[in-house]
Amino acid sequence: MRKRTQILSVVLAAAMVGGMLAGCSGTEKDAKESGAGGDSSKTTLTIMHMGTDEAIKNGDIESIMMDKAVDNFKSKYPDVELVEEIVSQEAGYETKLKTLAAANELPDLIMALPSMMGSFYENGQIQDLTPVLEANQEWADTFADGMFGDYTFGDHILGVPRCSIVNHVIYYNKDIFAKCGMDSFPANEQEFKEAVKTLKENGYIPLATGNKGKYAIASQVMPGILMKFNSNEWYEDVKNYNGASFEDESSVEAITYLKELMDLGLFNEDVNSLDPVQVRQMYYDGKAAMYIEGSWSVSNLINEASQEILDNTEITVFPPVKGKEELKGQIVGGQGWGISLREGLADDQQEAAVNFLKEMSAPEIQTLLIEGGSLATAKEVDYDESKLDPLFVKFLDMYNSYDKIVGCPEVQLSTAYMDASYVGYQEMSIGSLTPEELAAKLQEAHESAKKQ
Repeated sequence: MRKRTQILSVVLAAAMVGGMLAGCSGTEKDAKESGAGGDSSKTTLTIMHMGTDEAIKNGDIESIMMDKAVDNFKSKYPDVELVEEIVSQEAGYETKLKTLAAANELPDLIMALPSMMGSFYENGQIQDLTPVLEANQEWADTFADGMFGDYTFGDHILGVPRCSIVNHVIYYNKDIFAKCGMDSFPANEQEFKEAVKTLKENGYIPLATGNKGKYAIASQVMPGILMKFNSNEWYEDVKNYNGASFEDESSVEAITYLKELMDLGLFNEDVNSLDPVQVRQMYYDGKAAMYIEGSWSVSNLINEASQEILDNTEITVFPPVKGKEELKGQIVGGQGWGISLREGLADDQQEAAVNFLKEMSAPEIQTLLIEGGSLATAKEVDYDESKLDPLFVKFLDMYNSYDKIVGCPEVQLSTAYMDASYVGYQEMSIGSLTPEELAAKLQEAHESAKKQ
């Protein structure tokens, strides 16, 4: 049956003021150009994103959504030549984007993390979209509350969301847990440590993770742990330089907990050389009891896994910490990668670019997201309930059991912080940094952005 529903929307506490990752799928570099050779009578727009053919083939709903939005736009606006450059995250999307920014050669439509948008705007490279939204109020009002939280810097909105995400989701095989004597998921952080030991002793990879791109540990694993040890108020104080620090005891305690899990064999030994596609295969093959990605991986699992794996898969996040049960209602999420517009577009390009943003959030696209296993951005979405996969229903049940969405540092803070976290957590995973040293490096990187 058709169902019209109010999509869960939680206003990110204080994220609408001062917000400065999650990952998306894709494994190859790919370029698509429409109308090669060009037509001088057409308006030309360039766009760079991560929706590779490989990601679409693997069922990545965000890539499928982008591909559909591009096709719809081209059909609706044949007088616009939209030139795509498509680069996967694993192939170095972020590096290429930073290189283009350094050369002041950003495309017209830019898929970027909020942590990048702040510096792009300060350098005069992307637009404040607040006037665009105010001039198109009917369209702006279709978005759920808080959907611009990750992209809001003071009074400026620098991006438009493609979808809503949860940065860290643990997918686990309940049959493997049962074979290892565990009838339920660990209830707290100490039980989780014991579960890691038990799974390891029984020959399983406890939590398969693909950190080849350096972002998985920093933006999917660690935020879920960090916000079980720390309140959202603490995070907001860190973000806004209001006295809190990554070197605070509660933060170091969280990083130390992750290091202890690493030492127990939490990850696959080749964690830093595998990508998400390879990691999911470990889970499908029954070698890993759990794997971690963001909410976007629900669609991958639905499209790739056998029915047996799907039937045995449950969805959760890291358990609460003993003595900090008041934090158990927090889940890390937001909007992640959004679309910004280059500063200095000609009038015809500006009109076309805004039309693309509208197409990206059109009702058909919102329905595609929900029915494909992802969180939409609209207040209301018309979808066929019978098309929802049981695994996505499990995810929605888990998601709706939390009462507060909190921001992800790797998404909201500066590029300096993001880079330090990517490198730092990888270094800690190979024993090159202690938790205290890593905490100091993270705070130093965060402080450096304040001085710029």
